[in-house]
Amino acid sequence: MDDSFHEIIVKGQRTKQDGLKIVGLYVAALAAWILTFMFGAYLGMLMPLLLVGIGYGLFYLVRGFSREFEYTVTNGDLDIDMIVAQRKRKRVFSGSARQFESMAPLSNHDQSQTQAPGTAWVIDCRGLAAARNQVTNRVHYRILAEFKGKRVQVLFTPDEFIVNQLKKFNPARILLG
Repeated sequence: MDDSFHEIIVKGQRTKQDGLKIVGLYVAALAAWILTFMFGAYLGMLMPLLLVGIGYGLFYLVRGFSREFEYTVTNGDLDIDMIVAQRKRKRVFSGSARQFESMAPLSNHDQSQTQAPGTAWVIDCRGLAAARNQVTNRVHYRILAEFKGKRVQVLFTPDEFIVNQLKKFNPARILLG
């Protein structure tokens, strides 16, 4: 078989918890700004530095909620990295298609029930949109596999090329969308 390599980057979904955390950060920054103005007479020359520091801290923390996922397939091995705010990279899943228990498209019903029975945890690496992304026409997939000694469920949004590459190495257990 020829060597194959393919990678794509998808923008990650923001959860409701992420939205609430961001709102909380804005409220905390606003309260810190108000307190800085209230005690500005006591702070003197430090007041402008504190205001700029609060603004930069808010920017830095809110930007940390920006996530992208990089899917890389090399000869049937799938690696998924999470890139946070274009400054930090972390490997969240690595596995061989030959070892996958199953890989199948998610239906709309599966979207709400995220954890499959018997899995230790869910690794959610899905891109934007619902079951079918109207812009890229990609389908969300679920992988059941072993990772770090535990049975996990991986949710991700590959392109057609990645699905076909993985299917070459495990055609019986990988379903096409």
